[in-house]
Amino acid sequence: MLALSLRVFISALFLGLLTSANPVHLERRASRTSPPSGAVVVRPSNPGAGEFTSIQAAVNSLPNDSSSRTIFIFPGTYSEQVVISRSGPLTIFGSTTDTTSYLHNTVTITHSESAGQSGSDPTSATLQVNKANFKLYNVNLKNTFGQSSTNGQALAVSASGTQQGYYGVSFTSFQDTVLAETGVQFYANSFIEGAVDFIFGQHGHAFFQNVTISSTSKGCITADGPSSSTDGIFVINKSNIVLSPSAASGTSGNVFLGRPWTDTARVVFTNSALGAHINPAGWSIWSTATPNTDKVLFAEFGNTGPGAAGTRASFSKKLTSTSGFTISDILGSNYATWVDTSFV
Repeated sequence: MLALSLRVFISALFLGLLTSANPVHLERRASRTSPPSGAVVVRPSNPGAGEFTSIQAAVNSLPNDSSSRTIFIFPGTYSEQVVISRSGPLTIFGSTTDTTSYLHNTVTITHSESAGQSGSDPTSATLQVNKANFKLYNVNLKNTFGQSSTNGQALAVSASGTQQGYYGVSFTSFQDTVLAETGVQFYANSFIEGAVDFIFGQHGHAFFQNVTISSTSKGCITADGPSSSTDGIFVINKSNIVLSPSAASGTSGNVFLGRPWTDTARVVFTNSALGAHINPAGWSIWSTATPNTDKVLFAEFGNTGPGAAGTRASFSKKLTSTSGFTISDILGSNYATWVDTSFV
């Protein structure tokens, strides 16, 4: 009897330790299926008084002032292009049963348009965010235009503005999926899929944390194009670099971590798991005519998996530490004032 009681006590103690450990993480896993107080509400059908059936209509209803606003989106597929430019802080929540991941997202915004059709890369995006102080949670963003031999850039998001954060968001397209163009930006617990230069930008300082990056065809994952050696940088940390189950034949071994849009490109992969589809050279030139490799910073630290092995391109390097490439280095020492730190 005493032995049984002791075992029960130990089991209860062990269970208590499990359930009390990391309470912030447990809180993050809560469902978010109803709008917070004061939020503007979007429903795909049968909206209540003061609610909207389109996300753009909800955005347009907000005053263009310095006030902080929130939009909550009920489950559904919204076939529209959304453009956001209001000056004040804005947070958009998609309904989900698990706030920590994109896997249980129930809200999808879908649009089909290429740069050739819209006239530019940014204007092709399913979501265009042209503002500072923006957060998006648990929404799927799709550009379904697909592959094209000319002017096939078709963005899921065009992110132009500082202090933008994307949490549990899924971004899918083929070419140029995510444009991280200006300012400091944070992407966490998200999914990014594409084939050609599908994380790109010119001036953005972007930090990607715990992101699944999926390739659907041969090509380069990143294409950074800063105008100087301090103008922009992408750091991809603690992420999974995978081959899509639906990848085209011949993709494996023909995917590169990045290529330099300009000769001062800076991209760093740290502490990430690289699949076997990554070419042993790791990194690619821009083109034979314009290699753009003389001043690049293409670097790796602490990566694992079969894709982390091989003789890397001569213009890349292995780091001995992440010094200079941590979240505070990339986003600034004040990052905790605007980043949702439960995702760090």
